[in-house]
Amino acid sequence: MTDARARGGPGASLDLPVGRPQRAIRIARWHSIFVRHVRILIIAGCSLAIIALGIVVFFDPFKRIPHNLSVSQVGLQGSIVTLQAPSTKGFRQNGQPFELTSVSGTQDILNPHIIKLVGVNAKIGMDDASTAKVTARTGVYDSSADIVWLRTDVRISNEDSGYDMHMRSATVDLNSGALLSEEPVTVTMDSGSTITADRMEISDNGHKVTFQGQVQSIVPSSGWDDEGSGSQEAAQ
Repeated sequence: MTDARARGGPGASLDLPVGRPQRAIRIARWHSIFVRHVRILIIAGCSLAIIALGIVVFFDPFKRIPHNLSVSQVGLQGSIVTLQAPSTKGFRQNGQPFELTSVSGTQDILNPHIIKLVGVNAKIGMDDASTAKVTARTGVYDSSADIVWLRTDVRISNEDSGYDMHMRSATVDLNSGALLSEEPVTVTMDSGSTITADRMEISDNGHKVTFQGQVQSIVPSSGWDDEGSGSQEAAQ
């Protein structure tokens, strides 16, 4: 009796092509790897989200904005808080008011007292009840000490006292009214007199002005120029 399986009859086994099982195995292997990596990415993403949320809650960046600083809009980019139209105001040691505003600013939540400003505009009340106006393209404000470092196109003017100062940079203490510029400065008076110097310092609540370096003063009304170097002082 002949075996039906040997003749390929109905009881014979079915031989599948060799390539199909190998392809199925490869597909299954890649699917397992893909699922494993997706699972790792999901776990890592959730962990990062939890860490980020913890950092925000711990540092609480919006509540770390100085209490004396007001803003129109606040945003967060990483550890940097963006401020729209930040402003602060207070009173100097002499009782006169001061106000500092800017177009925008940024603050690092790790150092909340330091605020970088763009488009600085300030008003400082002087002892004689006049107001000095201060503008600069950029600045850095320390809210803990009420000190502002001004950079680029710094201008300080006082219409009542009749002076207009231009300098590259300056450090201003809003409380005492002290000012220091380590770079060339030009001072123009309403009378037409002009003073240029390499360095200028204002102290004693604005009563003492010191020019240093190559100092040149021009007084048109007298018809002569006075040029010199070293240090010259002028009291207001």
